[in-house]
Amino acid sequence: MKHLYTFTILLFITFSLPAQEFYGGVLAGFNGSQIDHDGAGGYHKMGLVGGAWIQRDLSPNWYWGMELKVNQIGMRIKPTKENNQKKYIYRLNYIDLPVLFGYSYDPVFSFFGGLSFGYLFNKNAYDNYGKVPSVSNDDITNWELGMFTGIKTDFKELVNSQWTENLSLEVRFQYSIVSIDNYHDFFTQYSNSIGKFNNVISTVLYYQIDW
Repeated sequence: MKHLYTFTILLFITFSLPAQEFYGGVLAGFNGSQIDHDGAGGYHKMGLVGGAWIQRDLSPNWYWGMELKVNQIGMRIKPTKENNQKKYIYRLNYIDLPVLFGYSYDPVFSFFGGLSFGYLFNKNAYDNYGKVPSVSNDDITNWELGMFTGIKTDFKELVNSQWTENLSLEVRFQYSIVSIDNYHDFFTQYSNSIGKFNNVISTVLYYQIDW
């Protein structure tokens, strides 16, 4: 519950910033994710993403922004004939704080990239027999540092309607910079050690609130 209080306070601070300099709103969408080097490939784990965003223009083309959101990611093994109907779902729920810089190519499209710090506030796993009780003792760290890039477009260019006036659509790719397991540190993971890394593709709608 304390994590929900922290998220609410940060959300309030986000919308309390000076309206003359910043604009922003809320966001919601979904993720397709996997954990690289966990033995199961594919973006099979679906999850929700939601939160708030702010942005400030640096010039007619350049801008920067911040977000505060809850991110549901992880991995999923689908039961198939080849794996003897094995099922495994591993859920990681993060509070993420991304910072981004973007370039508006034209009034329709913009490209962006940045870094994101994530705090893991909840995790659980399920297999063929139900909830896995030992997941709380696994080797996943309680924080993540990620890098991301993406493209955003005005949603009204896709659906020409009055209700899409304040909406934009984004597709983002995010990847862990540092391994998310405790057995690999920053100096060894890219040399003699592999580590595990969150690998996420997000599709998100952004709504701008008129302040």
